[in-house]
Amino acid sequence: MIEMFAFVLIAAFALAGLATVLVLADSGLRWWSAFGMLRQRMKQGYSTAGVGPRPAVVTGSANGFGRQARAYPVIRQAMQRAA
Repeated sequence: MIEMFAFVLIAAFALAGLATVLVLADSGLRWWSAFGMLRQRMKQGYSTAGVGPRPAVVTGSANGFGRQARAYPVIRQAMQRAA
C-alpha cells in the first residue's frame, strides 16, 4: 500500500516538474522572439528619429484601469442631483 502511494506521489512530482519546465521554456521562447524582433527593428533604423512614420500609440486600456472619458460627466450629474 505504501509503495503505491509513493509511486503516485513520485508521478505527481514528475508531472509538476515537467509542467514547470514546459511553462518556463515557453516563456523563454517568447522572450527570445520578442528580443529578436526588437534587434531586427533596431537594425532597420526603428530607433532613429525621422526615418519613417511613428508607430501607432494605442490609447486607453483593456484592463479597466485606464481613465474613462465618461467618468467626469457622470460625477458632475450625480453632484447636481444631490444638491
